[in-house]
Amino acid sequence: MTPARKPPPELLFHNGRIADARRAARLPAPGRARPLPRGGGEAVWVRNGRIEAVGPYGALRHRAGRSARAVDLEGGTLTPGFTDAHIHLITWRRALDEPWLEAQTPEAVARAVAGQRSAASEGEWILVRGWVPREWPADRRRRAMLDRLAPGRPLVLQAVDGHSVWANGEALVRAGIDESTPDPSGGRIERDASGALTGILIEAADRPVRSAVEHREEPSVTLRRALARARALGITSAHDFDRSATWRAAQDLERAGSLGFRLLLSIPLVALDQALALGLRSGFGTESLRIGPVKMFADGTLGSATALLESPYEGSSDSGIAVTDAGALAEGCRRAAAGGLSVAIHAIGDRAVRHALDAIEAPLGAGLRYPLPPRVEHVQLLRFEDLSRFRSSGTLASVQPIHQVTDRAVARARWGERTGRSYAYRALLGAGAPLLFGSDAPFDRAGPLLAIQAALLRREAGEAGAMAYHPEQRLRLAQALRAHLESPHQAAGWTTPLGRIEAGYGADLVRFDQDLWSVPTDSWHQARVTGVWVGGRPEPIEKM
Repeated sequence: MTPARKPPPELLFHNGRIADARRAARLPAPGRARPLPRGGGEAVWVRNGRIEAVGPYGALRHRAGRSARAVDLEGGTLTPGFTDAHIHLITWRRALDEPWLEAQTPEAVARAVAGQRSAASEGEWILVRGWVPREWPADRRRRAMLDRLAPGRPLVLQAVDGHSVWANGEALVRAGIDESTPDPSGGRIERDASGALTGILIEAADRPVRSAVEHREEPSVTLRRALARARALGITSAHDFDRSATWRAAQDLERAGSLGFRLLLSIPLVALDQALALGLRSGFGTESLRIGPVKMFADGTLGSATALLESPYEGSSDSGIAVTDAGALAEGCRRAAAGGLSVAIHAIGDRAVRHALDAIEAPLGAGLRYPLPPRVEHVQLLRFEDLSRFRSSGTLASVQPIHQVTDRAVARARWGERTGRSYAYRALLGAGAPLLFGSDAPFDRAGPLLAIQAALLRREAGEAGAMAYHPEQRLRLAQALRAHLESPHQAAGWTTPLGRIEAGYGADLVRFDQDLWSVPTDSWHQARVTGVWVGGRPEPIEKM
């Protein structure tokens, strides 16, 4: 039984900037706004977990009386809690704890493995992150190197994009993979010229290893730490796409009254039959924890050259991998929609985006409807003729702006002139496709302020303007805030309205330590979160 919780406190926030997407549309650009008046202008009164009123501090102080506790923003900024609309929470928290390669060399691998061998118990898995497959050509991909580094111990190098691993012999044995194991559908077990396994498992082929890995910490403990870290970045809600034990961990935390977060949890395609048999429905759940879409994969990634393209990669005859073929995607969408489940399809290459839209539209043509809006995840490269299909099918574009900063050099090298239609956020919005912002952490950097910087600047903070990646696709601040605040909540179907600082909206709020409109956007990543409230309750944040 969930323990009874005290009612949330009555609060009165004052002496700071009050900001959301609607206010951003009326304010000057960051760095150009007038200083806050003495007392901070607007105040926000919170009662019973919702925003009761917004207005002058004196008037609200009089209305609230002594029952409301004043919260001094100290000249900082109060925003709604941000949603990360695509994250892998438990994997992210584990990745923060695990070693990352400092360089793509055998010596760097040896140092990372040696550190883990001394820290881990005998027989435990050794995990190292940050391996970049494209920097290890065929003559360097020797499993013997990994076998020498960890004899008798399972060792896995995890690719930075999360779509392949390099495993030693012991890890392959524990995962049940040997020379006779065939390539799975949508994946490849790499072999050298003699047919021997290199230990590299690409796309769907890496799943047996991922399933075999054992972790020391209970998932509920890891999730609790992940949520505290997320809140420290200003995130109070997430759409989680992990393949881990997030479902049970989230239920354990909610039952204990310690979730302090709003979670929309996806269902992997391999579990679709079980979900249908149980009668699960997208959008069903509590005000903290809800069933989300069925997650499918149309292709791989740009970094691994497995994103599915209409024409080959530059200087290559390869066009990527269809992790799930077009027919299976369409059938998955049909079955999901018929059973009351929505869908989210990972699609990075332009052919994959086309396949995803084809699959999403198939049930609509048969008169079926999705209970929550269908989504295409990532949309890193698309054909402009497909833009209008997002609006006509009611499909959301779930994108991660930090990717276009991190991946721009690889995109230019591998997509060439096609980059003019990559990470095309302004074009998507202009065509009527609602945007959802996320991070895809741990496969890129988490943090809503980083994402907003990337969407507005199209470059790293502090770089010269000439470094902007296709600046014609920049967004305005109000558009970027809406994609990180309001649209993800609407996509999740929460009963409580969220994402604005307005009477009647849920009091999911974040306090930043500075007035974000008094500094240029280039400096936003330096702001720090000093307080988080979910449903009007203060929640713990990790010290960073």
